[in-house]
Amino acid sequence: MDKRIVRTRLAVFNALFDLATEKELNKITVVELCDRAGINKSTFYLHYRSINDCFHQCFELFTEKMLDYGRAIDYEEMGNAPEKTVAKILDACEQNMKYVQLFKNSVFYDSAISTLKAAFVSEILKHNDIDPQQNYHAAAKVAFLVGGCADMIMTLSPNFNRPEIEKIMVDVIKRKN
Repeated sequence: MDKRIVRTRLAVFNALFDLATEKELNKITVVELCDRAGINKSTFYLHYRSINDCFHQCFELFTEKMLDYGRAIDYEEMGNAPEKTVAKILDACEQNMKYVQLFKNSVFYDSAISTLKAAFVSEILKHNDIDPQQNYHAAAKVAFLVGGCADMIMTLSPNFNRPEIEKIMVDVIKRKN
């Protein structure tokens, strides 16, 4: 992809999440988003049909980035070496903390995080060929681990104690494989 397009989309992405911490999504105008992103309206409309389309594309980009981390999680490793799995999940959360912090106080935070966690769990299950209907225990374990790590970090951020979270999550996984 052209570097100018990448730069423009990143500027819009950051501006949208920035504005979403200040006001509801339906109150953000194209003009103020463009001003914040440092682009003009015609550039905005080259990439997006509306603010809602912009939000959905930005959220899809963020989600896809997170799902890449999910594809790297091996279920067998989760039971045999839970430290590695917990570290991968915490890495994914930490590396995207900037964006989580930007929209943590926005009106769409709760539904977005819920959607993101569900997609992350689904991607791990799919990557590991685990059918949640056939292997409820494995699906519940993955959901617990992803939800637990994400919720602990987001509740305690930006000042969370990673070693303590890792210890807690690993101890829980080791109790029952």
